[in-house]
Amino acid sequence: MTFHGRFHVKYAILAVVLAMIVLVPAVVFGSSRTIHVDDDADGTQDGSYSHPYRKIGDALKHAEEGDEVYVHNGTYDENVTIPKGVKVKGNYKDRSKVVIDGDKDEPTVSMKHESELSFVTVKDGRHGISVREDAKAKLFDVVVKGAERDGIHAYSAPREKNRRLYAEKVEVRGSGKAGIFSEKRYVVLVNCDIHDNANDGIDFLAGTKAWLEDVRSNDNRGSGWKLVLDGAEIWTKNDQFRRNGREGVLVESFGAAGKFGLKQSKTVENKRWGVALVARGAAASGMWKNVFLEKDSSWGNGFGDVSSVIVTR
Repeated sequence: MTFHGRFHVKYAILAVVLAMIVLVPAVVFGSSRTIHVDDDADGTQDGSYSHPYRKIGDALKHAEEGDEVYVHNGTYDENVTIPKGVKVKGNYKDRSKVVIDGDKDEPTVSMKHESELSFVTVKDGRHGISVREDAKAKLFDVVVKGAERDGIHAYSAPREKNRRLYAEKVEVRGSGKAGIFSEKRYVVLVNCDIHDNANDGIDFLAGTKAWLEDVRSNDNRGSGWKLVLDGAEIWTKNDQFRRNGREGVLVESFGAAGKFGLKQSKTVENKRWGVALVARGAAASGMWKNVFLEKDSSWGNGFGDVSSVIVTR
């Protein structure tokens, strides 16, 4: 073979390799789609920008793992389930422009594993948002209001990062029961407002692992937070509890050890204690060595700022 022949063969091989480098990522990642929804849609509906679906539920029926459902401004009267690995996004400039308004027989939004919801308002429903058992879920810049029961209801999951509920810049208000209720799982809340709920702002069951930072729990009819210490690992920073109908923070133990740290918080004008420590039975009276209350700023609480351990039956 001549020099020129060998040169052309090498050039051809190089071109094929370069093409594979460019094209393979497109093949691997190019399957994800953006599916559009607009409540004013009419005529042909295929989820394209020009022909969006009219209902979020219709888009989700056609969505697959990795897809993004973009919801245009409007009010959507439906209860929806976000499939595994699907993202639902609304108006990133104003979350009030996209409203999902469900009926009270089921959650307005149910979230499966690795689903995400952002830039929307979720209204009414049995629960506003239900995070399924064993599901990892992410909420960002979301309002949840007017749920019949809990604003956000999270079922149990392994306490691992790959099963974590992460909520940032979330507001929960006007729920018929708790603002946020969680069974044993891993929960992270950052820069959230939990207020004006008919029971506790946050209610965590035994065994919960959590990080809560810049969470404002104000004007709830029950406690700002109600936490079960048994088996828990809950750490906090820069949180606020104002004008709640009971305690700012109620920590209960039923007789198993746990860890709780409240750092740089403000507990102000709560009807009972700023922080109440309650042992449910004599066996729980010695479970408080891993409870740390650091740099708490408190005033105006009805019974005082921090209780001694209150032993009840």
